[in-house]
Amino acid sequence: MRVAVVIGALLALAAPAAAYPRFQLSTGATTCSECHLAPTGGGLLTDYGRLEAGDTISRGGDGALLHGLWTPPSWLALGGDFRGAAMIKAADGERDLAAFPMQADLAARAGGAGVSFNLVVGLRGAARDPSPPLIERLGSREHYLMYQRGAAYARAGRFFTPLGLRLPDHTASVRRYLGFGLSEEPYGVGAGVVRGDWEGHVHAFIPNPVPLLGAGPRAKGVAASYQRRVLDQTAALGTGVRYATSPDDTRVLLDGTGQRWFDGAGLLLEGEVALQRQSFPAGPTRWQLGGYLGASQRVTRGVWLAAGVHRWQPDLTLRSWRDAAEIVLQYFPRAHVELYWLNRASAVGNDLDAPGFLSQLQLHYYL
Repeated sequence: MRVAVVIGALLALAAPAAAYPRFQLSTGATTCSECHLAPTGGGLLTDYGRLEAGDTISRGGDGALLHGLWTPPSWLALGGDFRGAAMIKAADGERDLAAFPMQADLAARAGGAGVSFNLVVGLRGAARDPSPPLIERLGSREHYLMYQRGAAYARAGRFFTPLGLRLPDHTASVRRYLGFGLSEEPYGVGAGVVRGDWEGHVHAFIPNPVPLLGAGPRAKGVAASYQRRVLDQTAALGTGVRYATSPDDTRVLLDGTGQRWFDGAGLLLEGEVALQRQSFPAGPTRWQLGGYLGASQRVTRGVWLAAGVHRWQPDLTLRSWRDAAEIVLQYFPRAHVELYWLNRASAVGNDLDAPGFLSQLQLHYYL
């Protein structure tokens, strides 16, 4: 029973395949959309992105769909992400072991450079018995219609709000506690401009009207973000705001990000800080703080070592916060394959003498 609960928790916190922000600067790509079909990154790769996956990011191989065995027509792009995980978790004097499937997503894009339909569909984990029917386990985190013309785009449907670093680990404080977690992509309309040295995005969203397609936020609101790349494309500074209101509360978020790539050292520094004001219909108002600071070192081709610290403070007037420190090893032995080993220690408040530990190994394969 205890293992089932742990598996369920881990599945709820599982990180979907997303863009790794470090590759925007370290590979020489000026924008996320050079490697991804989505204008804000994540999801299906472009032909250039697939080429980079084999020639630069991993230690070799053919990054094309199905390792180059079949090339779809020009109007169709296909892909998929599959993850399995094994973990050891220690907390409160207890230790748990588990191995489980984490992700099974298929992705498609139909259309051309002007109009396209984009879809990500997959299975949600079910650790507890009895297992729900298959139709209830199906979910779609993203499905939207998009129009692009030059550097500008507009889209409508369900997609990730373009704000913050979009760290691939959605259990990071700046994602988990601020409404950017798994299956929290809202429905709405968005537009933006993506150029070589800057980009800007706006997103108006509503509560999820189709619960069958996966969980979603209950809030409606608007978000806007802006990023500028400086120092000859080796650094990026970003800022964003979001207003979200629901029957439970109203949240106003101000976010700032920074990244700096040192090419000679193969080192990336990146950070994010978010300040949020949360007010309730009949209650007090509180200020909240989320933060992340990390460094990623390219050890050799296909091998990255990263370290980071997280903080979440749900009320700045109280001495109550959640801190975590982690070390991550990423290994890309061949195109389409990734090993991701996360080791994290976390504590609540001042309880640093008895932290919880998590060691998790993921095997990721993409089509």
